[in-house]
Amino acid sequence: MEKIRAGVGEANLIVILLDAARADHCGAYGYERDTTPNIDALFAESLVFEQAYTQAPNTKASIASLFTSQSPTTHGVIGMKVCLSPTTPMLPQVLSENGFRTVCFSANPFLSSEFGFGRGFDEFQEVFREVNLPANRLGSVPAELLGKAATSWFQEHAGERFFAYLHFLEPHDPYTPPEPFASRYQGDERLSKMMAAYDGNLAYVDAVVGEVLSALARLGLVEKSVIVVMSDHGEAFGEHGRLGHVDTIYEETAHIPLSIRLREACGVAPGRRSEIISTIDLMPSLLDMFGIGPPPTMQGRSELGLLASEGSGQREHAVARSRGRDNTGGLERPEEVIYALIAERYTLMLGDKGKRVELYDRERDPGQKDNMAEESETLVAELMGSFEEWAETQPTRPVVLPGGEVRASESPEVEMSDKTRDHLKALGYLK
Repeated sequence: MEKIRAGVGEANLIVILLDAARADHCGAYGYERDTTPNIDALFAESLVFEQAYTQAPNTKASIASLFTSQSPTTHGVIGMKVCLSPTTPMLPQVLSENGFRTVCFSANPFLSSEFGFGRGFDEFQEVFREVNLPANRLGSVPAELLGKAATSWFQEHAGERFFAYLHFLEPHDPYTPPEPFASRYQGDERLSKMMAAYDGNLAYVDAVVGEVLSALARLGLVEKSVIVVMSDHGEAFGEHGRLGHVDTIYEETAHIPLSIRLREACGVAPGRRSEIISTIDLMPSLLDMFGIGPPPTMQGRSELGLLASEGSGQREHAVARSRGRDNTGGLERPEEVIYALIAERYTLMLGDKGKRVELYDRERDPGQKDNMAEESETLVAELMGSFEEWAETQPTRPVVLPGGEVRASESPEVEMSDKTRDHLKALGYLK
């Protein structure tokens, strides 16, 4: 671990996030379509995490967890108008206080300063505000718009030490990439057509990311930086009766791509890590890597030892939480959330206020089609014990346990600007 810290030195940190990118639709994770050739090339130079899991299948809660290293049950950013707490230390804030110039480029209206995500950033470019919705009714924020803004910024600040966070909207719905990506893949019925359009959108943003990486290489910044590529959650295409994300926490939305490219000076060969890792582990791992003391509010764990191949990972399981209706057909309300405890091989899911229990063997049943809870009472009890232990670390008892409740952030609800509201309406989140 000391060699990594020494090798990182005064490196920059760049995080590139593709909104709603499923791990199993990326080439590096075995997808048959060539959707991500540029990202795959970077993955070949990186540490790739095969079992990385989000904290929540929606952007606000997921990125709140990424930036605070707290579960949604703790930070409480689970409602449409809820804002991040102004007192919880955030990753950009901690990096800014330790000598990094910080910048964010956001194409998602949920990731805006209105919802508290601007704290700690020296510059916060809300790229979605540059899109003229009447001429772009579907709410898409073209990836090249963000890519050009980021590339221009890199050119101007190449001589400074920085943390740059790039949040692309693609491949998130609407799946409306430009040609040649729009017609690259074909489907013969509704779901396969949707998936073909999604894959085209993924290939489109991959091409833009490739251009950004090429610009970084020309500027000599690739080897001067630690580069993270990831997603905030996946996307469902009819699996378990769901489309999209938000209200489902099966593998298709919980499992995310995650890679970290270290500098050669760190002495860690590119490779794959099979251990479970959660998005809340990224902040403590990065701070540890840069030799920065962790805020006491973090719930994640530094996995620097895992990166260095100096032992196995620290995490025995990840816990993810979806909001809204659960798979019992409940109404869209926060009381009916689903929790998933994702262990090395098995996933335990609790919904309908704890009355619904599901258990899946991901090794034997990766599609999670065979609920084996009824015939596996001992294993359910063991995993339930692990969930109870995790629940003890949270400020309120999860609603899926007896006596549990839903906790939302205590921050005042946000009065959204017309532009933010219009974009969320265009994306289908508001009526």
